[in-house]
Amino acid sequence: MLAAVVGEGFIAKGITFENSAGPSKHQAVALRSGSDLSAFYQCSFVGYQDTLYVHSLRQFYRECDIYGTIDFIFGNAAVVFQTSNLYARKPNSNQRNIFTAQGREDLTKTTGISILNCKVAAAADLNSS
Repeated sequence: MLAAVVGEGFIAKGITFENSAGPSKHQAVALRSGSDLSAFYQCSFVGYQDTLYVHSLRQFYRECDIYGTIDFIFGNAAVVFQTSNLYARKPNSNQRNIFTAQGREDLTKTTGISILNCKVAAAADLNSS
């Protein structure tokens, strides 16, 4: 894992969080966020498997770029992605792309991953194969 955010009200603008471990290294978190009422604006999250760990609490992402291969947005937060770009990268030959994995275990919780007005596309490395 490259970076972790905790506490209340964290705000980031124009920052790139990257984990360059590659698709063969399995889980390679670029950012783990457990910050309540956090906001990320025009940030990039670059990795392969498990790029962005939206661990818990309430989070908001706007005009961000998120790159990954498997479950690259995962966790148990109440999270909104708005007007952002989700890019699937080229996985290993025995893998498939999966964008999100919700980690909720208690069905009474109000967590989930909302994707609003976002672009879902292939990254350049997947597009060229």
